[in-house]
Formats: sequence, structure tokens, C-alpha cells
Amino acid sequence: MRRVTKKRSFFILASLLVLAVFYAGCNKENLPNEPLRQHVNYLLPATPLSVDPAFLRDEAGYQLVTSLWEGLVRLEADGSLGKALAEDWQISEDGKKYVFTLRAANWSNGSKHTAFDFEAAWKRNMTPGNNSPVAYLLYDIKNAENYHRLQDENYGGKKASLEEVGIKATDERTLVVELEKNNPVFLSKLVHPVFYPLPPEAINDQEGTFFQAAKLIGNGPFKISEEVAGDRYELVKNEQYWEKDKVKLARMTWFLPSERRDGWAMFEEGKLDLTGDVPFDRVEKGLAAGELKSAPLLTTYYYQFNTAKPPFNDVKVRQALSFSLDREKLIREYLKGGQKPAGGIIPEGMPESAQGGDFHRNSEKKVPAGDEKKASALLAEAGFSEGKGFPETELLVSEQEGHRYFAEKIRQEWQEKLGLKLQIVTLSWPELRERMSKRDYQLALMGWSADFADPLPYLQSFMRGSGNNTTGWANPEYDRLLEKAASAASEEERSAALHQAENILLEEGPVLPLYQFTKVYAARDVVQDLFVSPLGFGFDFRAVHIAKPEN
Repeated sequence: MRRVTKKRSFFILASLLVLAVFYAGCNKENLPNEPLRQHVNYLLPATPLSVDPAFLRDEAGYQLVTSLWEGLVRLEADGSLGKALAEDWQISEDGKKYVFTLRAANWSNGSKHTAFDFEAAWKRNMTPGNNSPVAYLLYDIKNAENYHRLQDENYGGKKASLEEVGIKATDERTLVVELEKNNPVFLSKLVHPVFYPLPPEAINDQEGTFFQAAKLIGNGPFKISEEVAGDRYELVKNEQYWEKDKVKLARMTWFLPSERRDGWAMFEEGKLDLTGDVPFDRVEKGLAAGELKSAPLLTTYYYQFNTAKPPFNDVKVRQALSFSLDREKLIREYLKGGQKPAGGIIPEGMPESAQGGDFHRNSEKKVPAGDEKKASALLAEAGFSEGKGFPETELLVSEQEGHRYFAEKIRQEWQEKLGLKLQIVTLSWPELRERMSKRDYQLALMGWSADFADPLPYLQSFMRGSGNNTTGWANPEYDRLLEKAASAASEEERSAALHQAENILLEEGPVLPLYQFTKVYAARDVVQDLFVSPLGFGFDFRAVHIAKPEN
């Protein structure tokens, strides 16, 4: 996490008046009646792993893509679902057919935006063999899975051609989407970037060069005017955006992190207006003093086991490590950033259904916490009484300061309570994900943010065949329940299947839930109307403006 400081410039007016004026991202002064400079300096949390909507894996990528593109709908700051490129839509009585009417709009290069851009993008994102980690979100669409898994030898469903997929632009402003089954949360899904449109330049790109920052053509509130490789992106207001009159920022400078770049120091020096790079030891006091801000996310951090490697192929070992942790105490004493202990894999705030309610609070099964006696008994049953004979375990965590610190505290807990030895290895997120994708690990940190406000995709990531399931764990009943939830005829049936599936996941424990993440960040008081997406997409700058500082 990172930081920023203030620089002040002084003018003497009429020998009597001294004005101290600070501009976000600017060292120039404003004359008394001069408009404020609408410019924000921001430090990205990382260099984006990808800016292709079909291959997003990290917050930095989501942050960039959601600022440059927009889909049919969007998540508003009040949590409601708003209309974006879709001016209106009609849904058939059986809930299986959607007809979207699009707004008249342009791409950032001035070319016309049409419904054909949606059709082409969605079909492109489900190309067989493309290994998109989020392609499964498209599976509600008729024959989407049958087409996407055309080359999957383990897929038992029927095969389908691209022409059989239920996406069709009937004219420039009409998009018709047919679903396999009625899904009451389908509209909510459309906030995810995999449902964004792409311009013809992206679809027709044969050399794979479109998704380079300097060449991106978007339809969102901002566009990239310049890329300084390895250093920063310069973003400007997209004058072709359909709602440009509501975009107040004229420019943003997004710095990329590096070893020579300390975000918090930059914030304190006045070089940044917004950063999530807050020193771990500043969080508690900063939040208490109101100097820092926080926002809860639909994100759960957890350790996951490689269940194909002993001793973690034994469910009793996995349960023992989980049961021994008093999450509430650990978070209260060590994290202190407003996080909540995870009683399951689904975070608080996740709606139970389209009708409302909280999924986590309605769950009957919670992860047992702080049961040292039960944990010791389970470990003894697995053949490791008091930790004797238990192999030294390597825990992979990210380089983020808090992750290493928290891992050290958990190592201490496991050593004192269970007699286990743990070696902690810190890696960059790309290195960590690479090790996990190859299953070259024993125990590793992972976090999962909701693709949209629904528990199903959270749980689907642990199904057999999911590109996100790197645990080596699979359970046919778990998969069956999630398939049942996806095709349920009623909300009650759907919710019951989802809860049963989570119960299996918590019982067999391929993952060890830790806490629900809270985003802590530093922002200048002059940065107004900033929205933090609970989906982990980062900051939404669409409504942000720079206000006159109070003196």
C-alpha cells in the first residue's frame, strides 16, 4: 500500500492577501477565480498482468480496463445496477431471452459503436482453447459452454458451433441474448469486463498487439494518451464517451510501482493524490485519526493447500490447521485494518439472492475458530501427535508487507499450538500465481474477489476443470450441487444448493479462510466522489472531481 504529501505555493496579492492553494497532482497555483485543475495523480497497486477483458487476473488490470471500457450495465456507488451502454432492455416471460437496446455511442477513436461489437467480443472471449480464466461467466448463454469446451476431452456435454451460440446483433443498436435457463442474476453478471464490447481493431488483430496500453481503443470515461514504459500511464477524459458531460477529471497520471518508488513517501511529498500503498504500521492510527479511509470489499483472503501433496492430501491435517486459528483474535491484534474474520469462503455483504438477504449470515456452517483441543486431536489422528514427524512446510505469500507479517503470526500460532514448522517465502503476485498454476507449492496465500455480487462464481472457482482451481481438490457432489444451483428453477432451490456446496468446501478444507479484506487507502480531501468497487475492480473515477481545499 502507498502514500502522498502536500506542497504549498504562496502568492502575495495586493501585499495583503496570502493564498495557499494545493492542486491534486499539480504544483501550479490557481488564481482566486480560476477553475480548479481536474488532475489526479495515482499509484497503481502493480503493473497490470493483462488488460485483455478475457484474461484479467489482478486489481491493476481491472482498474485500467474498467476506466477505459464500459459494458451494458454498471455498478453504481449506491450498490444499484445502472444502465450504461444499454439504454433499455426487455426480458421474456420465461426469463431466457434478453433484448438490449443500445445507446448511440462512439469508440474513443471516433468510430461508431454498435451491437455487433458486443456480439464479436463475447464470442471471441469464449473461443475454444483460449484458456480464459473468466470464460465460465459466459456459460449462462445458450451453447456458450458447449462451444467454449469444444476441445475439452473431459467435457461430457454436447458440442456446439459458434453459430449456435445465443448471441446475435440484429442491427446496430439491438443485441439479442438467449440463455440456457432462466438466471435471475444474469443482469448483475454483466458488470464484469468479460461482457464488455471490443472494437473491430481488437477482433481483427492478428499479431496480438491491440492490448498494449498505447494502442487501446475504449468506450469508457477515460483513454490513455501516453504510456511511459515501466513508469506511468497518462490518461485523459474520453471526449467520445456517451456521458462525457458528467466526467469532471480532465487528466490522470497513473504511476507504476517499482523498487525506487515509495508510494507513501510520494503521498507525503505531494506527488500523489491517491494511493493504496499505506505502511502497515500506519493503518490503525491513520484510520482512528481519520487520515486514512477504508472500504469493505467482497473479497476473502485464504490459504490454499496443494491437496495432491502429503501431508495436505489428508483432510484431518487441513482441518487441524484451520481449526487451531482464532481468526478474530489474530485480526484484532495484528491486522487492525477493519478486516472481518472469515467464517466461510463467501464474505459478508454477498446477497443471498435477487430478493435480498446476506448469504454468509444465513449459512449454518461456519469454520470452527480457536479450537486448539480439536485441532490437536485431528493432527494426532493423522499421525502427527504434537507435530512429531510433520514435514517442514513452505508457505508462499505475496510481497505485500501485511501478508508477510500476518503469516509470521500464524506461523507462531501453529508452532506453539501444534508443534509445526513453517518456512515463509515471499513472492511477487505473478511469481506466486505461476507457482500455484503449476502446483509447485504446499501452502499458499490467495485472495478471491467477487466477479459480481453473487456467491456462485466464488464457489465455481473450486470446481473440477476450473482454471482457477489449483488445489488439486475435486468433489463430484460439490460440482453437482453447483450445476444444480446454476439451473435451479427457484431462488430457494438455488440458495439451498449453494449453501450445501459451501458446506462441502468447508468440511473438506482445500482452502483455509482467513479474513474478509478491507481496502485501506490515502486520498486527498480535495478528491471528491471517489467510489471503491466492492468487486475488487479498484477505484471508479467516473464521478471524481477536485474540490477547492478548505483553509
